[in-house]
Amino acid sequence: MRPLLLLTIDVEEDMPGWNITDPISVSNIHSLHAMADVCAELGVRPTYLCTYPMVTHPESRAVLRSLHARGDCEIGTHLHPWNTPPFSGVPGLDTDERSTPYYQFQLGPEKFRAKLESLHAEISDMLGAPPTAFRAGRFGIDAATLRELLPLGYEVDSSVTPLDHHVHGGGPDFRNAPRFPYHPAHHDVGKRGDLDIVEVPVSVAMTRWMPRWLRLAFVYMPQWTRVRGLLSSDYLGIVDFGWLYPARFDVDLMKRLTATLDRSRDTLFNVFLHSNELADGTSGRVTSSSEAQGAECLERTREILRHCIDTYDAEPATLTEGARKLAPNLRS
Repeated sequence: MRPLLLLTIDVEEDMPGWNITDPISVSNIHSLHAMADVCAELGVRPTYLCTYPMVTHPESRAVLRSLHARGDCEIGTHLHPWNTPPFSGVPGLDTDERSTPYYQFQLGPEKFRAKLESLHAEISDMLGAPPTAFRAGRFGIDAATLRELLPLGYEVDSSVTPLDHHVHGGGPDFRNAPRFPYHPAHHDVGKRGDLDIVEVPVSVAMTRWMPRWLRLAFVYMPQWTRVRGLLSSDYLGIVDFGWLYPARFDVDLMKRLTATLDRSRDTLFNVFLHSNELADGTSGRVTSSSEAQGAECLERTREILRHCIDTYDAEPATLTEGARKLAPNLRS
């Protein structure tokens, strides 16, 4: 089977400096028009995973409906619990939950379910059909909240970041998770199992092939040793680590990552992006102090998508389309 090429974009509210704003603004939504044109040019079928403010604010809702009407994309769910109603408090959180980014697993299954149903209903109303693809805000998923997706008909999740972790902010550790699509275990989203949902991880890799034990030794290496920095292209040029994430990594490094990912028989390229990284001054990576960063991010996205198509004959798909193609082989 040809490698699959996915572009999964977290469509979320403006967060300059990754800070929550009051009132919430959604101005970055207009950057998706240019992104959609790039995708149409390349034949890529993007998946827009949307937060509650983006599907309920009239300005962004209108843009999303127009993108959906094109017929060449998928719209799914991206849940930021701090701005998704109902707001009934978070166990162990002393501050107002609407002012603090936190992980959905902190809610527990019952409170998470209420927020998921709220956002799911809004997207269903906007599309006229229920969404089937999901990604947790801040990648903050666990097995208990993953299982809450099943009764609502979700077919695919893309919240796992293999070889990487979020523990410094109290988040999950996915360093030991599978790097390619799988069915998660009932008790652990980072292990293979038999849940009736496909996990499609974000594409994370090393710039050269390593046996599994050596990959894990690298990613578990304490930062204070500074060995990873020493091995990087900044110094010895032996090995680098990265995501297919155009707002964070340069094109040359991402191309080297695709070569490593292609060493597997399960090759899949899942390119990741935030919508607010396509607009200057509306995220923590693309700042107002440097003009045209959003345009540069768009161009890097174009380049890595084209590279995957031209070099590997990758087949573009939406997140749900990809999961449906992969699911029969994952079972076997």
